[in-house]
Amino acid sequence: MSALICPKCGKTSDTVAFIEAFCVECYPVSIKVPDKVEFEQCTRCGRARLKGDWTPYTDKKIGDLVLAKCRGDFESAGYDVERQTAVFTMKHGVKVERLIPLEMKKTICPQCSRISGGYFEAIIQLRGNRAKMEKYALMLISRLEKKTFIAKTEEKDEGLDLYVGNSKAVVALMGNLGVRALITKKLVGRDQGKRLYRTTFMVRL
Repeated sequence: MSALICPKCGKTSDTVAFIEAFCVECYPVSIKVPDKVEFEQCTRCGRARLKGDWTPYTDKKIGDLVLAKCRGDFESAGYDVERQTAVFTMKHGVKVERLIPLEMKKTICPQCSRISGGYFEAIIQLRGNRAKMEKYALMLISRLEKKTFIAKTEEKDEGLDLYVGNSKAVVALMGNLGVRALITKKLVGRDQGKRLYRTTFMVRL
């Protein structure tokens, strides 16, 4: 069988591998990649803003963000954050690399901005046995931090107070735990005509 000749560069199949009628170096690929990919990252908590949401940063999430912006006839793809390079696997196992730079914009996420400003929407007042309060407080903090933030904790003679960023997260957790709490609300201001309340949940252990 006679050697194949690449119609683009003239190399023959005696010297390089071929895919169909072209050598591996000239085999036509149809891949469109962005010139760069931008994202925001909080300088305080390290979370990244991806698709409009603030989420814990991982290389995989950044890679998924980059690859979602790529188009082409590739069968699979991966993105190396350190090299800022995407590797596309085409049919016949051909691998094609494309440089896709990342541009990270440093900022402060809304949650960290609120924490630094001392913002909170709810107070959980734990009252009763001191040992039970401390153990219960650790459990509440662990669960609440998955949904919101704890602005501060404050020990008082009568008990322990937790200052929480989001009151809805407290309501949901209390409901899930089946906790009975004495709930009071206090008007603390207005935002664009909307009344703003601070909610206190008093729990006796």
